[in-house]
Amino acid sequence: MAVDMYQTGVSGLLAAQGQLATTGHNIANVNTEGFSRQRVEQMTTMQMYSGGQFYGTGTRVTDVTRMYQEYAFKDVLINNTEKAGAEALYNHLSFLDKGLTSTNQGIAASLDDLYGAINAVADNPGNLGNRELMLANANDITNHFNEYYSALEQEMTIKNRDIESRAEHVTSITAGIAELNQQIMNSGLNGTPNDLLDQRDRLIQELGQEVQITTIKDNNGMISVMLGGREPLVSGNQAYGMEVRPGSPDPQQTELYLTSPNNPDQATRIKGSQALGGEMGALFHYRDQVLGPNLSDMGKTAIAIADAFNQVQAQGVDLNGIAGENFFNDINDPGAQARRFIGNNPAIGGEVEITDTGKLTGGEYTLKYQTNGDYLLTDVTTGESFGINAADIDNSSPPAQTINMPDLGFSFTLNDVPNTGDEMQLRPTRQGGNDLQVNLNTGDQIAVSGSVMVSPNKDNTGTAKLGIKLVEPTAPATAIPEAAYPLSVKFDGTDYVVTDKDGTLPALFTGVPDGDGNITFGDVQLGVKGEAKEFDQFAIEQAQGSGNNTNALAFAELQNKKWLNNGKSTVTDSLNKTAVELGGLTKNQRVKAMAAEAAYDQSYDRMLSTSGVNLDEEAANLLRFQQSYMASARVVTVASETMNTLLQIR
Repeated sequence: MAVDMYQTGVSGLLAAQGQLATTGHNIANVNTEGFSRQRVEQMTTMQMYSGGQFYGTGTRVTDVTRMYQEYAFKDVLINNTEKAGAEALYNHLSFLDKGLTSTNQGIAASLDDLYGAINAVADNPGNLGNRELMLANANDITNHFNEYYSALEQEMTIKNRDIESRAEHVTSITAGIAELNQQIMNSGLNGTPNDLLDQRDRLIQELGQEVQITTIKDNNGMISVMLGGREPLVSGNQAYGMEVRPGSPDPQQTELYLTSPNNPDQATRIKGSQALGGEMGALFHYRDQVLGPNLSDMGKTAIAIADAFNQVQAQGVDLNGIAGENFFNDINDPGAQARRFIGNNPAIGGEVEITDTGKLTGGEYTLKYQTNGDYLLTDVTTGESFGINAADIDNSSPPAQTINMPDLGFSFTLNDVPNTGDEMQLRPTRQGGNDLQVNLNTGDQIAVSGSVMVSPNKDNTGTAKLGIKLVEPTAPATAIPEAAYPLSVKFDGTDYVVTDKDGTLPALFTGVPDGDGNITFGDVQLGVKGEAKEFDQFAIEQAQGSGNNTNALAFAELQNKKWLNNGKSTVTDSLNKTAVELGGLTKNQRVKAMAAEAAYDQSYDRMLSTSGVNLDEEAANLLRFQQSYMASARVVTVASETMNTLLQIR
């Protein structure tokens, strides 16, 4: 027989040796991250025809294959991106939620102390100690807002550095993938480089943890990687770099750019960075859609506190008989107005003026100029847009343009007409927590004494009560002169009639309260509560003495006054609303993170069922291949003995 029994045995030995080596490789890498189990593929060698029959000539190893399913890997890649992004955002939100809760507790305690001090001043307006305590408590409130603003500003700086370091990490990963692509293409000419493929897949998973990616495999074994299916990160053996540059229009709101490997000076801006996915996308979302808006929401409350106290302060006189100065810094200080506007065109400046703190939403807006002269204002967080027609723009002081947004509580002025494509942002309240400062130096400057007061006639039979405050007169009206006091208010059965001390006609006011229950004439506004009866009368007098407490009572009323969020919230309600919204967002994100982790674990287990190393299975294979090796060795021994026997025949 022409069959080479010795060669047949040797082929079995070599095949078993390859099986043992591969099994040992699997066992050695059981704890290697990203390793895929390998298997030796065998087939019979060319059969031999002899004596009218076909005889086998042994076996040979055709390949060492990787136990790998592409769809399972891509499922893991997608779920890994979702899990990384969801968990990262939850961790960021959890940190902010704890910080905001602590700050709110401090502000609430300081507010309670402040209103307690106000009540003490109302009881004894001439006591300087109570006044100084009121001022000290007001300073405590400003410190809480200032410190919270500083903490979040520092948090933004930290996140910017984190984004920059992650961009560098992404660049190193893409370079590694491109290098492995080249090695795999070179090695693929002589077989399948399984370990290199595993290394590349591990880098792709690591990259997918940072950003959302898609992969495309070509015929020569290379893989191209796309950022979100749009921008290239790896193309064959070419890797694109990712770098951070100052943002537009806000330089502090850094942005990502992709640099070309062939032309490093050429860069593509990655727009919509919040939609990057993965941990990088979570960072952008947290910085731009959580930190900034949260600062604006807290700033809205700080501005409302300052505005309310300043308005009350303006109604009275201090202990020295001087008209009350601003209690807190002016909310529309020129510097504050300028800081609320950001643009990328140095020639276009702007100012944002707060017109109604009760209408402020705490929103931040992008402003775009349209070619037809219209503007489009868009809320950064909600995406709600507000169209501004060219006909509604105030051009009375050219080239400046003033646009009033009464439903949002502010107006803004541009010093000139912008160019199409200019990027502008309005942040009416972001700086509010930082700008909040007590303007008074000593307690005797607190205007707890009213400059005007209203008192009912003792013979009134109705339930009407009148509150009074001074307001900015609406043109062409002017302030009521001091010589006109005391004023007389009479109810004639249908109308309220207000006259000066001499009863001069025409009356200063004749009519009924408006829809809000107010009567306004000159610089005086009366708030009517209850119902008056015919012949009921009231007297409006300028307050006598700087030590009365009529304006202190107005300060005390601020504790329960609902003037924020369109008259729905007190200061405490607004702070609680901010905290509850963030707490709800954090809780929802925790649920998303848990769901994403469950989906990832399921897909990862599915992939491991194919590519993972099972030590029990490998141990069984080790015994099986060892026996195969020993049996093949026996075949070689028998062939040798047979040959020796033949050679000894004489």
